[in-house]
Amino acid sequence: MKKEIVLSNGNMFINFDSFMNMRDFYFPYVGMFNHLNGEASGIGVWVDDKFSWIDNRWDIKFGYEKKTLVSNVILKNQELGIELIINDAIHKYSNMFLRKIRVKNLTDKDIKFRIYFYHPFKLNETEIGNTAYFNPKLKGILHYKVNTYLFISGSGGEIDYTVSKKNHISGSWKEIEEGKLKRTKIVQGEIDSAFGLIKDIKANQEETLYYYILAGYRYDDIKKLKQKVDKETPEHLLEETILFWRSWVQEKDRLHPAISMDIKSLYYRSLLITRAHIDNRGAIIAANDTSIYKFNKDHYSYLWPRDGSFVAIALDNAGYFHITENFFKFCADKITEDGYLLHKYSPDGSVGSSWHPWSDEEENFQLPIQEDETALVIYALYNHYKVSKNIEFIDFMYNKYVRPAAEFMISYRDEKTKLPLESYDLWEEKRGIFTYTASTVYAGLNTASFLANITGNKEESIRYKKAAEEVREAILKYLYDEKEGLFVRMLKINKDGSIYKDFTAESSLLLIPKFGIVPVDDYRFLNTLKYIEEKLWIKEGIGGLARYEGDYYHRVSENVAGNPWVITTLWLADVYLELGEYNKTFELINWVLKRKSESGLLAEQYDPFTGEPLSVNPLTWSHSTFCYVVQNLSKKLYQMDLEENFVRINV
Repeated sequence: MKKEIVLSNGNMFINFDSFMNMRDFYFPYVGMFNHLNGEASGIGVWVDDKFSWIDNRWDIKFGYEKKTLVSNVILKNQELGIELIINDAIHKYSNMFLRKIRVKNLTDKDIKFRIYFYHPFKLNETEIGNTAYFNPKLKGILHYKVNTYLFISGSGGEIDYTVSKKNHISGSWKEIEEGKLKRTKIVQGEIDSAFGLIKDIKANQEETLYYYILAGYRYDDIKKLKQKVDKETPEHLLEETILFWRSWVQEKDRLHPAISMDIKSLYYRSLLITRAHIDNRGAIIAANDTSIYKFNKDHYSYLWPRDGSFVAIALDNAGYFHITENFFKFCADKITEDGYLLHKYSPDGSVGSSWHPWSDEEENFQLPIQEDETALVIYALYNHYKVSKNIEFIDFMYNKYVRPAAEFMISYRDEKTKLPLESYDLWEEKRGIFTYTASTVYAGLNTASFLANITGNKEESIRYKKAAEEVREAILKYLYDEKEGLFVRMLKINKDGSIYKDFTAESSLLLIPKFGIVPVDDYRFLNTLKYIEEKLWIKEGIGGLARYEGDYYHRVSENVAGNPWVITTLWLADVYLELGEYNKTFELINWVLKRKSESGLLAEQYDPFTGEPLSVNPLTWSHSTFCYVVQNLSKKLYQMDLEENFVRINV
């Protein structure tokens, strides 16, 4: 079930699907732990003697309050004769999920309205050892296990509740459907609960109800949060959260006024969705959509240092330096003594799951890394300095991260070719010497040289620059094929010294100019660009650019190279922007605008024929890449203004 609403404050994170079921409830980290694990926490409604879950019998319009992480969802049921306007938010800093429900009676008669919220919580991601009970002092339901406490309550109507043992034939969900909650006082084990609000609503009138979930580590946390809700009111807490997010966006709004409102709107939404996926302790999470479980029994709730680096660049360009500093500190804390980062990390900093082996087929040791992840952190840090000018932070990061990573990249090279040794590609599938990865190593060493120089490490700066140039020369010698006139996807050096070249069309080669290997208008890159477009553009269907020829991930047809991805299509847009081909740039940006969901979410990839989102939705990298390209477009427009003014003044 695709997601439509994302909420977060950097400690709590919640997803809702297209029927307003809460599917993912993460606390205390963004991406860890998921206390629903994808199970539907739904809404049931009674109007007099008629009942309905929120399902396909309802007309639902999804959206957010403008420039906020506060939802604005309108739900109408003609059979029941009611309309619900729901505003959901996670408070800007307190661990509170807040819901305001405006209930409109669309009929000419008075009604008895009952709304029930169902909770199949599995605290800390297991059904073992859960407890739920009604707390008469706090007037709500408390779920707890170990150091996780979730409290459910509301106001504006008569309270109803139950807690229950849960299975496929009974539970709180069954009591909701029967229209009478048993008000059981306590249960433990595999359990669920329901909380209800009851209100008489006069004909053609509207009433407002409030529902909330408070999260803490202990009972005293819940008590304090409940006191805050009672004192300040849910309405006030919602309003200040709306104002906070609008200020958060507006403070850094630097886009050129000529950019259309459609593009700006998705840009603001993308900034907010990106921020929603960042844990306050620094982990930039790829996605928190548990619908991916069915593919391989794992998820995207990890920090990939590569994705995080690209996200950090977009956020830094937007001016959110304090957020990205936590990411860089996170990476500095995780780099190994040998100077590299591993595959991926959980939000708490522990090493994430991996499928990269530590040995080859003959059981010889090999590093299970994607070297671009180590290199790109330095490249992103260089960008951070360019826009923030925070030399003290750079000095700290130089000693903690830049030096060990640069030393590793220098040592992890083939003595003969000077190319980086084999590692896994950015798609985490193949092992070899990739043009893209080698380009990131060049960029990493080149920017490490700059950072060494400004922090007073002159000798290291010279050495890193020399190594960077050796890598660049090796890329042009070994990874560009003169005969075919193309940059190759990758090569492998066989034991006998012979070299195998892979000419598979690969979208990541679009980033070669960005990393400084050749200019964007260099004939070698232009030939490669033409080859990529010819092989990877979806010609029959919705268009867009696939990752590489034969991409199998979520593949729907053998008749296309792969499914179109947002990031790859935007890489192409950025190339055309640099080439000054603005019509093509806008065509590709508009392609992305057409893909967004009703509430403005961008998936990882799309069905090439139907346009339906595939894999996770939203993907943080998709949103941050949109921000990055729009930022570059804005810079280009401001640059054109300056050039026009220069000509006017001098003429």
